[in-house]
Amino acid sequence: MRKLLPLLLLLAALTAARGLAWAEVSASERLDVGALISLDLSQGGRVFEIVPETDVTCDVCAYPAEGSGGELTARLYRGASMLNEGAGALTLLTQPLTANETYTLSVEGEGRVWLELARHALSRCFDDPKPLDASGDAYSKAIVKPGDAHWYSVTAGASQPLAVCGLPGEEGLHLEARLFSETGRLLAEATRTAGGAFLMDFMPRAGRAYRIRVSASGGGTGLYDLKLAPGAGGLPEALMLSEDRVTLHGREIYPLTATAIPSGAAGAMLWESSDEGVVSVSQDGTLTGRRPGTAVVTAYAAGAVKARCRVEVRRVAAKGVSLITSRIHTHVGDDLALEWSILPENASDPRVRFAIEPEGVAVVDDAGVLRAVGEGSAQISVTSEDGGFSDIGMVYVAPAQKRYRALLVGEQSYAPGVASVRLGSANSVSGVRSMLNELSFLGARYEISTALDISRDGILEAIERAFDGATARDEALFYITCHGDYIHGMTVFKLFDGSELTALELRQALDGVPGRVTLLLDCCGSGGVTGQPGDLLDGITESFAPGPALFGSSRYRVLASAMVEQDSYRISFDSAAQETSMATLFARAVCEGCGWNIDAAERRAMRADVNYDDVVTLDELYNYARRRVMWYLSLTGSGRAQTVRVSPEGDATALFERTKAKE
Repeated sequence: MRKLLPLLLLLAALTAARGLAWAEVSASERLDVGALISLDLSQGGRVFEIVPETDVTCDVCAYPAEGSGGELTARLYRGASMLNEGAGALTLLTQPLTANETYTLSVEGEGRVWLELARHALSRCFDDPKPLDASGDAYSKAIVKPGDAHWYSVTAGASQPLAVCGLPGEEGLHLEARLFSETGRLLAEATRTAGGAFLMDFMPRAGRAYRIRVSASGGGTGLYDLKLAPGAGGLPEALMLSEDRVTLHGREIYPLTATAIPSGAAGAMLWESSDEGVVSVSQDGTLTGRRPGTAVVTAYAAGAVKARCRVEVRRVAAKGVSLITSRIHTHVGDDLALEWSILPENASDPRVRFAIEPEGVAVVDDAGVLRAVGEGSAQISVTSEDGGFSDIGMVYVAPAQKRYRALLVGEQSYAPGVASVRLGSANSVSGVRSMLNELSFLGARYEISTALDISRDGILEAIERAFDGATARDEALFYITCHGDYIHGMTVFKLFDGSELTALELRQALDGVPGRVTLLLDCCGSGGVTGQPGDLLDGITESFAPGPALFGSSRYRVLASAMVEQDSYRISFDSAAQETSMATLFARAVCEGCGWNIDAAERRAMRADVNYDDVVTLDELYNYARRRVMWYLSLTGSGRAQTVRVSPEGDATALFERTKAKE
């Protein structure tokens, strides 16, 4: 009580200063970010304690209840200091809050209101909702943080019924929704189902805007789908299913259909099973038996109309099991999903177990994914849990294949005050990604990760994720296109949020990646990493160049878009659609050299492959890109210069290939 007393005295003093008796203010209670609570202020004001778990900017909002004035005054304190205050309705105040700090919110007024502490962000608050198309589209969304809520806006084009349905995408997620007018008055609460979904319908006025607030009860999180259905034919008076009783044998599949009455009214929007372990139902009404038992499947339509079907699932015994592929060929370190079938296909118990003899060649997890762990051959067996039926096959594990992995980074939407928006970065990343997808190294292909508008720390973390588990035999490729500069003897990559990544920091991060690393650096001043002097500058830091004697054996190969004192340019051949057609000169040249045309978005000949062996070496690509970039600039007639740089020079190692797997 000693710790609470000063706070109570402070609030008593503040309340007295407003001409209120202390008895009118209740004891402090907790208000979480994202909460929406009903308040009756006719008996006096209320005081809340707020302790945010993360740094967050919040809105304090008040929505009037039906038949109530609903206006109030809110004051936010930290300790003895008042941080903010507001009065009226809807958004009363907006304030950044610091994680784990304790704040006090006092509210006073008359009548009944809904009080919300909302995150001030797109789709998280009344003032900045996500627009929905009332034509009947479906939307997918995720409640990421416990207590979070999503706000949507709908403007009806016609005065006809509109139904809204929320479908949880994960078990245990229970959704709830409320409808508000554009003035913030609560109009309706959705009907909630036992399975966690909700249904709501209303008659909007043409041209008038409405707000829909979706949240999860009990602090639930997860994916959900939001469906809108215009009721041009009116709301149904009843719903009739094609069957009211169904018997399924084992894992049999059976379609149910729902018919709305009268004809033309909005049909079923939602299907639920009372026990998904017995029978599951898809959102088109298809039943699938799971295990023996009985459950009830319910179809819901707008207007709180529903129809039920009783489903009995009977046991079907297994009579055999079979491996789809009896001879499995793979490589050390590779994973593959085994395929098998239970006979008959609708057997009630589909569970199986695997065994491999001898040990040390491969292992299989509970999901049937086989991982090759050692060279050699072994026998694999699959056995059904029901009946103990078995089948056998062979696994042949060859030495590990070389893995090819790439991380592509593009910085385009720079924050105001940091740098200008760099149109073409996203297109350049997309072009390089498409080019890599066309390549094959004796059957192996690039595993590609991409990141757009990412910070310095984000890039370093992305490098760890993209190349995790690399070995000395593997190949890694890093491409970045962004604003850049050459400062104090170092190339610097300038990122969208104002953070910077130096060439030295990039090298240190890539030093932790075993195997050979190729860098495609697409920004102003990027040539500084090659250790080669430009036309104007000498003594450049050799961030990646290993020294003249080691050029041929260096595990780093670098292609940079421009000298240290040069800019790196972009170009579009469609002046009417620059945002979608802009790309860097360097990315265009690299993609063309390796067989991909960015503008046409199609595969072409590998123009850098001068000896037509389906292989592009570093030296071939450098010579092609250098000439092609100069040609692109000549088209502009600007007299500008951009000279592609390479390290090591004259390297004939295969960089990109387009070969077929060996038979």
